[in-house]
Amino acid sequence: MARIDRPLVAGVFQNETNAQQAMADLQHAGFTDDQIRYSVHKGGAGILASLTGMGFGQEEAEYYNSEFLGGRTIVTVKDDARQQEAAAILQRNGASDASRRISQTSGASEEAQKIQLKEERLQATKNKSRLVRWNCAKKWSASKRPWMCP
Repeated sequence: MARIDRPLVAGVFQNETNAQQAMADLQHAGFTDDQIRYSVHKGGAGILASLTGMGFGQEEAEYYNSEFLGGRTIVTVKDDARQQEAAAILQRNGASDASRRISQTSGASEEAQKIQLKEERLQATKNKSRLVRWNCAKKWSASKRPWMCP
């Protein structure tokens, strides 16, 4: 997970079991129930308003909301001093976050999702084309078929 310079940390879990284990590990590390939020999608509305209300930016909140609506579990932690520790616990339990934009449902690893970019320079040039005019008259052969001019 990326370096975190704010009191909010979030993780997306493909399954509820990993999310529950992450919560237990967070609690064991001393994070309180007031600092931890656990959102499991069981149908109904999303969590966009809740996430923006907590302080997530619109784009990041939309990402977590779309993951939530896709059936994944979201765990958030709010702590002013221990963000890196919270992020490490979430990641250790299988979470991804918005900074990496990894879809765990695809089953692809982070390495498999990297795209190699290659810089190419396109140079367009103009060439004068030669116009060739064929002057051809139809001639008749002995078989009375016309000759085809190219």
